[in-house]
This record gives sequence, C-alpha cells and structure tokens, in this order.
Amino acid sequence: MRKVYVAGVEEKAGKTVVILGLVQVLRAKGVQVAYRKPVGLARAYRFGRPADPDGEILSEALGVREEELIPVLSGETPRSWRPPMDAWERITAAAQVAADFLLLEGREWLGRGLHSSLSDPHIAAKLSAPMLLVAKYRGEPTVDAVLAAVRIVGGDTPVLGVILNEVSPEAELSEVQTYAAPFLEEKGIPVLGVLPFEQRLQAVRIQEVLEALGAEVVVEGDLRSEVDRILVGAMGAEAALQHLRRIPGQLVVITAGDRADIQAAALSFPRVRALILSGGIRPDRAIAVHAAEQRKTLAVAPQDTFTVAETADRLFGRTFPPDPERLALLARMTEETVNLERLLELLG
Repeated sequence: MRKVYVAGVEEKAGKTVVILGLVQVLRAKGVQVAYRKPVGLARAYRFGRPADPDGEILSEALGVREEELIPVLSGETPRSWRPPMDAWERITAAAQVAADFLLLEGREWLGRGLHSSLSDPHIAAKLSAPMLLVAKYRGEPTVDAVLAAVRIVGGDTPVLGVILNEVSPEAELSEVQTYAAPFLEEKGIPVLGVLPFEQRLQAVRIQEVLEALGAEVVVEGDLRSEVDRILVGAMGAEAALQHLRRIPGQLVVITAGDRADIQAAALSFPRVRALILSGGIRPDRAIAVHAAEQRKTLAVAPQDTFTVAETADRLFGRTFPPDPERLALLARMTEETVNLERLLELLG
C-alpha cells in the first residue's frame, strides 16, 4: 500500500482541498483510496461531543464514519490538552487499512505538536509515510516557508514535494512558473501542483460559523446553507446597502446589536443568508420577526464586532460543503494542475 502524508506549511494551507481532489482523481483511475487524519482538532461540538469539521467534510464525501477517520482528537488550547496514553496505538491501528493508497492528513500546520511528539514529522515517520507539503501561495514568503518546513522535517521522513495552493491566475501564476517553482526545484523540492484560487471553494456553512462563535440562534433559517463572504456593518444603512450590492456571492452580515437600521437593511437584501449581532445584545422584536419572515438566520454572538468578524473570516477556505458540483470542480482542477504521474513516480 502506498502512503502519502499531506502536511500544511501554515494554517489553512488547503490540505483538505488537496486530499479531496486527489481522492477523486485516484478513484476515477480505479485506485482504492483510504483516508485518515491521525490527530484532529476539536473546533466544534456535535451531539454533545467534540468534533473536527474537516474530518466531517471527508467523512461526508467518502461515506465513512468520522470516528473511523480520526483516532486522536486534540483540543484548541495546547496547554489544556495532553495526548491520551494510547495515542500511538490508536494512530497505528487506524492506519492499518485495506487499500491501494492511503492519504493521511496532517495537523493544523507542520510544527503543531512538536512539544508532545505528535507533530507531522513524528507521525509521518512513525507510519513510514513520505510527506507532501501544501502551501498557500503568497509570493516570496511562501518560498521561505516551504524551505523552513523542509528543514523542520529534516531527515525524519522523505519530502515528496509541494503543492502551491490558491495561486491567482491573473497576478501570481506567471511569477510561480518563472521564479518560485524553478527555485524550489533547484533546491530539490519538486513542485507537484499549482492549484488556482477559486472563490467557489471558499464557502462555509452558517452552522459552522455560529458554532465557532458560540453564538445563540434567535431565528433559525437554513443553517446548512453556505456563505462565502462577510460584510461588517459599521456604517449607515444606505452605505451598507451600497456595499451589499457591490459584493458578490452569498453573504453573512456582522454588525453591532444596537444597529437596528443596518440589521433591517441586511435582512431585506436577497443574498444575505445570515445576520450575526455582536456584543451579546439581543435584537428588537421587529428585527426577529423580519428575519423569520425572510427565513434568514439571526444569531447573537457575545464577542465584539471585530472579534466576531475575525473568527468568522478564519473559517473561509478552511473547509467547504462537499456537494457534487463543487467536488466535480475540484476534481477537474486537480486533474489539470497536479502532476499525479510524477507524484506516483516519486513514491516508487
């Protein structure tokens, strides 16, 4: 069985997106593919227990129970979490699967878990899985980050190469082709793929946003519907409407709990799917009635407006709902931009 350990050079590098694309392309070629995430991150709660939303996405896409995919689940705050005594036994057992190809997803980023010896280099070495790095391309700093990641890995496990993710076709593709990729190749780091930025892969479900905030739902719309952009309402109602008209996509509006004018304007706009009020201030009854009439989600978050917006923004592009249309798009992108033949050749 061939194994590949997919690790992120930084947080939100796009590991899950890369894995979903590879799973589909390999399966289309008749390859039996399995997936495991040795150490997940409890970023949400489901049915009264911690859950990893990334694992849920893969679980839904692959039709496998989440408990089978993630043997160890860590907490968000490192100082309050210690690995279970049988962590290595769980991880090793989970990797014993009957498949032609096993894709292993790394932790939030390559260095997470160094203090507990449960980092990506440790786990990949333990499972004898060569490492495939994923980096979100942001120019020269990304090249430096990839070089630093290879040094962190050291001789613990072979590094197959890197996939550069979210490359702007208009502004960055030429730079990657003429500078970044050749430079990394010269340093012995194969560039195995250049995935373009695609706005349709940035969406997140409203339910995940509310869970990340610990928000109270006042009016429940369709919590499984998707949003791909945020508008922070800190201006007048007329200015807010002008911004709403200019911003494409499906929106979540975040504004202070005492700004009834912006709240009413947002709820009247067709592409607004959810309205989140900051500061723990509950809405006027008229706003709640308006939200119910429009069948839109209305929630109250305890944090200030800036914190609410920052927390929600971190979710975009991290995972996305695996509907057939989006999965087909991702499969096509992977087929066109990832050099699967070279990857398989490097695996031997």
